[in-house]
Amino acid sequence: MLMQYKMSTSRGWSVLTVSAAAVALCALAPPRVGASSVNAALEAQRANALPLTAFYSNPAALPGTPGALIRSEAFDHYELPGGVRAVRIAYQSTSANGHPLMATGVVLIPYGEPPEGGWPVVAWAHGTAGVARTCAPSLMKNLYYGWAGLLEYPIMGFAVVATDYAGLGTEGEHQYMSMEAQAQDVLNAIPAARAAVPELAREWAAVGHSQGGTAVLHVAELERRLGNVNFIGSISLAPPTDLTAMWHAPTPAGDPASGYLGIIASGIRAADPTFHYEDMLTGLGMSKLGVIRGEACLGAATSAYGKAHAASILQPGWADSPAVKRFSEANRPDIKAGNAPVLVLQGLADSVISPAMTKRSVDRMCSQGAVIDYRTYAGMDHEPLIDASFRDQIDWLRDRFAHRPARGCGTPAAP
Repeated sequence: MLMQYKMSTSRGWSVLTVSAAAVALCALAPPRVGASSVNAALEAQRANALPLTAFYSNPAALPGTPGALIRSEAFDHYELPGGVRAVRIAYQSTSANGHPLMATGVVLIPYGEPPEGGWPVVAWAHGTAGVARTCAPSLMKNLYYGWAGLLEYPIMGFAVVATDYAGLGTEGEHQYMSMEAQAQDVLNAIPAARAAVPELAREWAAVGHSQGGTAVLHVAELERRLGNVNFIGSISLAPPTDLTAMWHAPTPAGDPASGYLGIIASGIRAADPTFHYEDMLTGLGMSKLGVIRGEACLGAATSAYGKAHAASILQPGWADSPAVKRFSEANRPDIKAGNAPVLVLQGLADSVISPAMTKRSVDRMCSQGAVIDYRTYAGMDHEPLIDASFRDQIDWLRDRFAHRPARGCGTPAAP
């Protein structure tokens, strides 16, 4: 498990790092966590933060329909390219357990007059940000990803509908890595965005990275059930597709642990109240849970544990507890095929998501009749994949909006 993050006002590494259980064999004592590093990380996070206003508070009553717009506001305090406009949205969505709730997000609108039929829409699903309310991308000046694969879309003529995911920004728990919850947040943002920004086109595609990569794979499966003809496909970048395998993967002794462990524990608990933190986390792990759930986003959450080894944070055998096993099995996006083409992108030097795992999932979805274009990128790690694949993403999106045939499983690349 390679724990990586950037301590700056930029978004840091929005990745899912999960294979930590095997480090329990390590007998080294954890170093003390320096309070100064945690404080520095939190200060960097706060410098990029925007105020949590009443916009993010729950209404007295929900509208009653998933996708219904609750409120919207034009917002001009993001660090956006010239001419790009932003509108925040709050809308009704659905939890992994089927309960109605509010989610928020932001719509980015390209400069100029929309083409006939409206701006083509990209629904953006971000990678791991954290579980605290303050970790909503729409509460960050750079919208978390900034120029690392997000702001390029409106420059290229696509409107972006970027969900925060419920529990980020809004009141309530964030069901981290619950693919049903995140997929519902993605697809329910679309009608809400159209209600707030009428110049959006009817057709839309979903793009997601890491945590979001899993979400958009499940979006394709949900849209198969719904029969939505306006959904034209998903681009999934480095998705975690087999949590069971990831959480049992061997990890070299001595690898540092990370705030991911607290984030993961919080996500499981939010989806399954029968899960007990103590079944996964040791005393040290529990001691940092408050700051991770209360304020610390990914970079600061990682700093909270410093260089402590995972063996000192995780209980032996945690991944085999009943609640964790249920969670792992419930969040496999490769069980059923979707109803639209999917582009899966994977860096071959990814230190977080195993290329072999992604290939196994692609093969499984192909065997079920999915239309999947699978592309790999030599030398690319988890985050650099976004930039390395961007031209391919744009070409694929333009082909889908132009209704050109999509490459499927086993189809050779065009010369």
